[in-house]
Amino acid sequence: MMTLEAWLAFAAIATAFLLMPHPLAALTAAFSASWGRSSAFVTVPASIIAMVLCAIPATAAVFALGFYWQSAIDSFSWAGLAYLMIYMLYAYQAPEIRIGLAANDNLPETRPMRVLGYFILTAFRKIRYFALTAALAIQVVDPNLSAGKQFGEIIAAFAIGTGIGVLAYSFFPRRFSRRRRRVASPRHALYKPGTLFIARRAVTAGYRRIAA
Repeated sequence: MMTLEAWLAFAAIATAFLLMPHPLAALTAAFSASWGRSSAFVTVPASIIAMVLCAIPATAAVFALGFYWQSAIDSFSWAGLAYLMIYMLYAYQAPEIRIGLAANDNLPETRPMRVLGYFILTAFRKIRYFALTAALAIQVVDPNLSAGKQFGEIIAAFAIGTGIGVLAYSFFPRRFSRRRRRVASPRHALYKPGTLFIARRAVTAGYRRIAA
């Protein structure tokens, strides 16, 4: 069993990583932009359930590794740290962050139970959630402590971190995406005889005859 200070530190780290952009957060922001903040009553529980379902097998695999191959824990711990660094760099390259939220209401599902299923399916399609939870869990797993209590504490930390993270995306969906504004340079067509300007666009007489 972890001490309270150790568990709070682990929960804070998990929350920090889950505040970074990821597919479930992007879905939560999209629903919030379309339905409003009340969508959190559906999307936040759906995100938590989806993350917990990913964290359970990933954390169980870490505990199995510690039980059957304890000498390899340190090596895998360093590999987990390397993955976490790559995860941080990759998270902010997500299209939802670079491009921004879509300005439409094309949501994948609209019924609460189907939204839950879609969130779970989205999480299971992404290896990143299994890898993230395993990389974080292996940093705190202690084979000398009670496995059952540690397992519950780790899963609880992921659940709380996910809830805080997606709740922030639900309340402030636009603040977590930065649109790239394209500044179009004005292109003025050279004046030629027979050129007609429509809405500041040049249309030549030849094109007018073809259009007619």
